[in-house]
Amino acid sequence: METRSQESIDKAILENYGEYQYLFTEFQSKFLSDLFFRYRSVENGNLVLYYAREIHQNILRQKDYNLNFNISFEKFWDNHSKTDSTQKSLSKVGEDTFLPKETVRRKILHLVKQKVLNKKKGNIRWLPSEKYKQSYNLDINKEISDVCKLISFICKKANILISKDDVVKKIKERFSFYWFHYLGAQLEYLKLWSKQLKDLELVLIFLQVAHLFTSKAKNFSLSHKTLYDDPSFLKEFISASISATSVAEVTGIPRATCIRKLNTLVELKIIAQDKISKRYYLISEAMSENLVSKKITGEVDKIFSNFFFICIRATGVKT
Repeated sequence: METRSQESIDKAILENYGEYQYLFTEFQSKFLSDLFFRYRSVENGNLVLYYAREIHQNILRQKDYNLNFNISFEKFWDNHSKTDSTQKSLSKVGEDTFLPKETVRRKILHLVKQKVLNKKKGNIRWLPSEKYKQSYNLDINKEISDVCKLISFICKKANILISKDDVVKKIKERFSFYWFHYLGAQLEYLKLWSKQLKDLELVLIFLQVAHLFTSKAKNFSLSHKTLYDDPSFLKEFISASISATSVAEVTGIPRATCIRKLNTLVELKIIAQDKISKRYYLISEAMSENLVSKKITGEVDKIFSNFFFICIRATGVKT
């Protein structure tokens, strides 16, 4: 029997879009909130992901010389200490992350002061402290579990038999392989939304409103096509609203900043604010071609379905 094709993964996501988005918006909200908490801004976190992915890429290159090279989670920091960084210009980093060159320069300096990045002979490298490494290990364990929860959902919908525990085990055994692709997916996601909204914290705040909507919509048989064929469907969930205070509590972004950025999303006609309760909710205008369009959300789904397919195929699972 043959391993599932990527088309079957795409189909599982698009046909079960309401349920999938409930899990995905929760997952991405947690991921971006952690970036904000750890690095004091999502853009700072984006740069750390960029340099962390380079580390995994350099570790994987060791397999070119030794097929038995251990790329497990357990050996990660030992492998990390033996890799060298590749010199990249600020312009190249800005191009890859869709951040202005001067923003890249300023934020890299901030991360060097935080002792998250290290600058040596003109090369920037992800070189965190020992204390950071300990908390990182705990966070990555949780993140692997959350990633596998999404993969398990996709497998169930695509009729692929594999347990979450098996996927967790496989990812930890070949950690740098899977995490190289995972960080690549996250970087593509952040680059796409940087182009679309020009502010990554707007994405994090938007996810809070979207998650409230998906928490209601998950109980309906809502496909990607159904949602975009009739975006007025959102009007049935006007009660799925959230306050600026709740957004601040979940994301860690100061309340005054949340209010300002929520109002930016209102001006962009992605969300609206109830005049009486002052709470925010998703509106059908968000589905326009210029904002959270069918094309854009389709691209997001494609980015992650590609990662899910890599994971499923690499585990050797058969249908």
